[in-house]
Amino acid sequence: MSEALNMSAVENCVCFNLRWVTRAVTQHYDAEMRRHGIRPTQGTILLSLSAKETWSMADLSEWLGLERTTLVRNLRPLQRDGLVQSVGGGHGNRVELAITAKGREQIEKLIPAWKAAQCAAVKTLGEKRWSEILSDLETAALALNN
Repeated sequence: MSEALNMSAVENCVCFNLRWVTRAVTQHYDAEMRRHGIRPTQGTILLSLSAKETWSMADLSEWLGLERTTLVRNLRPLQRDGLVQSVGGGHGNRVELAITAKGREQIEKLIPAWKAAQCAAVKTLGEKRWSEILSDLETAALALNN
């Protein structure tokens, strides 16, 4: 018979454990992607921007689940390197974001590194288990945000 999980023990904290695993997974993806000069968080932004012609800063922030300041911090190097362009802005004005042709080229270079990281992570977890984990995480996120 299994022992009941002590939910008041720090080592069983859901937040701590998810953040710990997230850092480890991010480091894994970073090791694959950094040779292209892109961090995993920036790769996610580029891929999201490539899915639509333009995004408002607010919509992209919401879609990615990032605070606006975090999004801005991750966008700066992408804008500096000519991978993303922004239009608008100023106090209270809407900012539109779009990926550039150079940004699309960067994605093409980045995809093999991302796929290598993805395949290794899924292989470690097992494809069936990853599918179950993903479903569980989506369910938890929806339940906790309502």
